[in-house]
Amino acid sequence: MITITDQAKFKAKDFFNYLNMQLTQAIKRTRDNDLPVKIAAGTTYQQGNVKAEITEYEFGKKYVSIFKSSKLDVKIAYYLEDNDRGCQITFKEDVLSFDEKKHSNLGTWFYNWQLKQGAKKQLKQMKNNVLAYAK
Repeated sequence: MITITDQAKFKAKDFFNYLNMQLTQAIKRTRDNDLPVKIAAGTTYQQGNVKAEITEYEFGKKYVSIFKSSKLDVKIAYYLEDNDRGCQITFKEDVLSFDEKKHSNLGTWFYNWQLKQGAKKQLKQMKNNVLAYAK
């Protein structure tokens, strides 16, 4: 599991407003209708060959989803806490389909290093998207 904590220059509500907009658009597109969407724990949808399920959701505090495909199962989580400078974001990513017992220590270390680099990039992109959306 990879965990990254970073400071953002926006409030948690800005993050969740952006996330809700993105999720609502994706869910409507995959369901091929314009019916109202409620973002909550238990919401499921599919994007291509990836099945997604929101497993935990509390506006302004946490968002946790599991994404499953034939090759990969990944759990993504965002935990936010407002502070004087904006909010602190803790991003967690866990590749559930990766079995450390099947790899050497060096292979596992390298895999986790690559995963952490990707997670840093993903968090930076998310922060930039929220900042652009919130303006």
